[in-house]
Amino acid sequence: MKVLIVGATGYVGGAVERAFRARGHQTVATARSDIARAKLVAQGIETVAADAARPQTLVAPVKAAEAVVYCVQATDADPWQVDLNAMRAIARTMAGNENPFLYVSGAWVYGDTDGFVDETAPIRPPAHVEKRAQLEQMVLNMVKVGIRSHIVRAGVVYGDGGGIPAMFAHSARERRAATIVGNGSNHWATIARHDLAPLIALVVERGKPGAVYNAVDDSTFTVREIAEAASRGAGAGGAVTLIHPEMLGPFGECLMLDQRISAARAKADLGWRPMAPSIVDELERGSYLTTQLAS
Repeated sequence: MKVLIVGATGYVGGAVERAFRARGHQTVATARSDIARAKLVAQGIETVAADAARPQTLVAPVKAAEAVVYCVQATDADPWQVDLNAMRAIARTMAGNENPFLYVSGAWVYGDTDGFVDETAPIRPPAHVEKRAQLEQMVLNMVKVGIRSHIVRAGVVYGDGGGIPAMFAHSARERRAATIVGNGSNHWATIARHDLAPLIALVVERGKPGAVYNAVDDSTFTVREIAEAASRGAGAGGAVTLIHPEMLGPFGECLMLDQRISAARAKADLGWRPMAPSIVDELERGSYLTTQLAS
């Protein structure tokens, strides 16, 4: 397939583009600036000038694609309004063509979970991601106008030294203790970016239209366990320090979520299995590893 990746310069989008190419698909990545284009071209990626914040620029590349993946992570404008307008333009353009469209969402929409939940559980998004639920509903409604739409809800993404877990490693290097929001007794649902990206490709290839797939691994680590691993990897001996969630506002509330989530649907429908080292292993012995502390 010819797959348009909207957001290929991002932490998740870059891995997604590589996963599709590895599976023999032709990829085209949107570039909203000359800098973004140069970055993509240097990696041998075909680009098209388009920007989610300017929805009209998406129309032509969407028409030319056989599948579209939307994984925009950040913009200079209101991110939710950007996503809303961009996906409206994509829906109008794709209506009736029966091609796949996939939106990369996040597991935070479940809110706190009471034990393990799967895709059938009701969502209770905290304020920081409340509008994401509206975007998801728009995507699910796309099947009504002849689009094979899908949602992948990713856990906290880690790997290659990036993502939210990098905050633990950075704080341990700079202040000799990994900073935890709250007391760290809550659990995070996590996923390596190199496991997430192949799942996204599988869903586009043969996922059920209108379906939601959780992208999480099988771990059930507490945030304290994750932070302690990052601290050890940074040479800080497992030391952690606690801050109140109010210091980070609505984002802090998300970091405090206690989540245990099942990816059984992806495993059953698509034969997907997470293969990467756990977040604890990666933080302690993998891509986040350093013994250099700030003096």
